[in-house]
Amino acid sequence: MTGQKGWALLASFGLALVGLPAAGYAQGQEDAKMTPSPVDTGGRSLEDFLEQGKEWEVTLESASPEARDTILRWAAGGRLDKLEMYTLPGGRVFFEAHISKDGRDFEVLVTSDGQTVAQGSDIGD
Repeated sequence: MTGQKGWALLASFGLALVGLPAAGYAQGQEDAKMTPSPVDTGGRSLEDFLEQGKEWEVTLESASPEARDTILRWAAGGRLDKLEMYTLPGGRVFFEAHISKDGRDFEVLVTSDGQTVAQGSDIGD
């Protein structure tokens, strides 16, 4: 390897190596959003916690990009049947996705930043 082509190739390889850990970190962050992380409900059940706010049915497009990405990952290979948005006092927003996949129906509760809060057969109703 001599000349400018050799240096360009070496520089490209070095930049690729620098980018690999960042890509792995980003994937790890996305995977972490799929792991349910309970929210502080102040000692209430999740259902009671959500009922203190307002609820309405929304389209997937109205969800934040982060919430939408997590919901689409949960629904991959299945169907999103319904999406509800909860707005709580203080401005907290949650999205409850009703999904049919692999012959079963389940719900996923996701924060506006895309973090999964709960997943199960009946989580917020």
